[in-house]
Amino acid sequence: MSMSMSIGMRGCIALATLALVGCRGPEGRKIQYVPDMADSPTVKPQKNYLDPPEGSVAMNAILYPKTPEESEKLLTMPPRIGSDPGTAAVGKVHYETFCAVCHGSDGKGVHNLTEAFPRPPDLTLPMYLARGDGFFFYRITFGSAVMPSYGHAISPHERWQIIAHLRTLQKAGH
Repeated sequence: MSMSMSIGMRGCIALATLALVGCRGPEGRKIQYVPDMADSPTVKPQKNYLDPPEGSVAMNAILYPKTPEESEKLLTMPPRIGSDPGTAAVGKVHYETFCAVCHGSDGKGVHNLTEAFPRPPDLTLPMYLARGDGFFFYRITFGSAVMPSYGHAISPHERWQIIAHLRTLQKAGH
């Protein structure tokens, strides 16, 4: 009797081994019985996969005016940035990095790019001197027909610093 049990046990082990080896696909990967359970997305804590309600706005969203004219009327240089004496110096570094390639170091629109690009406007002209800070903030953020937008690359604080430096260029060039 013990001999037949051991043969029966060996048979079960052999069947189990065959079953495990037999659960491999043609490429040698395991075949899953119910793949949805193994590959289902996991929900992270405080993460919600529901769409936000229509018309809702994120708490940390920055709401920008829709046009440069509206931006010129509504946006002004924040006092803490405008009153800081080092703002224009820091703005010069950002201006040289992002703006001087096209607008030139002096803001006059003379650039060292090929003729493949149109000449940008002279920002020291009286018509740009009369523009509000919000206009330039909008243009840096969203660009124009020819100018690319830099809203993704330059933080709002750095945009205001660039505008402070632009104002010093306008005073020097006029």
